[in-house]
Amino acid sequence: MNGSFDTYELIEKYCLDLMDQKEKFYFESEMENNSALKQAVDEYNTLLLSFDHMQSREFIHSSLHHLHHNSRSHTQVLFSQLKLHVNKYWRTASVAASVAFVASMLTFVGARSIYKKDTHTQYQTLRNEIRNEINTIKRDQNDIKEEVDKVKITKVDLPDYPSKYTGTGFAISKNGYLVTNLHVIEGYKKIFVFTADNIGHQSEVVATDEVNDLAILKINEEGFNFGGKVPYSVRKANPSIAQRIYSLGFPKNEIVYNEGYISSTTGFNGDTARYQLELPSGPGVSGAPIIDESGNVIGIVSGKQTQSEGITFAIKSRSLLNLFKDLPKDFSSSEIQSNEIMGMNRAAQVKKIQPFVCVVKVYN
Repeated sequence: MNGSFDTYELIEKYCLDLMDQKEKFYFESEMENNSALKQAVDEYNTLLLSFDHMQSREFIHSSLHHLHHNSRSHTQVLFSQLKLHVNKYWRTASVAASVAFVASMLTFVGARSIYKKDTHTQYQTLRNEIRNEINTIKRDQNDIKEEVDKVKITKVDLPDYPSKYTGTGFAISKNGYLVTNLHVIEGYKKIFVFTADNIGHQSEVVATDEVNDLAILKINEEGFNFGGKVPYSVRKANPSIAQRIYSLGFPKNEIVYNEGYISSTTGFNGDTARYQLELPSGPGVSGAPIIDESGNVIGIVSGKQTQSEGITFAIKSRSLLNLFKDLPKDFSSSEIQSNEIMGMNRAAQVKKIQPFVCVVKVYN
């Protein structure tokens, strides 16, 4: 028994190429003279090749495929075939070969488990990648839509020559209704309102009050929106002398803030529809809102006293409120009945109001 075990140790050592040159020379010489030894070596090599085949990637994947698509009975057949295969070469299998067989089976089982795990991981990763791709596509589509919308908004036939007159207007609804002075736009059909982004929007006159020098414009681009609710209210008030007020207008290319107070409850020559302000003004400020400390619009700038830099006249807000009844149905006066900036400090109020105060330009 020991001699047989030693012989198979040598066979294993030879087949695994663990012999040095001298041992290999004597062993091969012995094989030439001993046909039984040579046959045993051949059988052992055949077994090793079988195990190599069993551990190959193709064998594992084909076995997994077979196990996945066939019943348990097919699995039992596979193991029976493996058992028969091993029994065929039991005489040539040494202890090391038995260990190799067990290792092969463990590799097979482990590979199956890892394969399932990897497949799940790959699926999850792919799903996440697909989700990321979808989100990226959505973002790209939104960016494209925004650019298209921007092109639609900016595609206005602005005259390539200077405007005839410039004034100020302020929004009374988020969907494009604005107020300015009638004298700013009277006699002109080419009216453009420039919003805070400096984009010109062609507008039309929808209502006028010649007596009180008021005009309401509508930006006639489909889907136009100021981007939010008008933050201030228009209040029907009876201003009192010394009441603090401020204005936002465009005497130049950028918006200008001025503050002052009510110096008279009547306007030029005792006009009861207007009141007098101690407030700086100049060309381009016509149509600017007059705002009280709570953030309510209580008037609209209409003119100034020529002999004084500081005396300005404003139309009382009740005239504007009376004009609302002549507006189309898509205008809602409820938008300017609530005040979102009351209680804010002056700087915060101005920041909220600015996007709703615009430049009004007319062209021949």
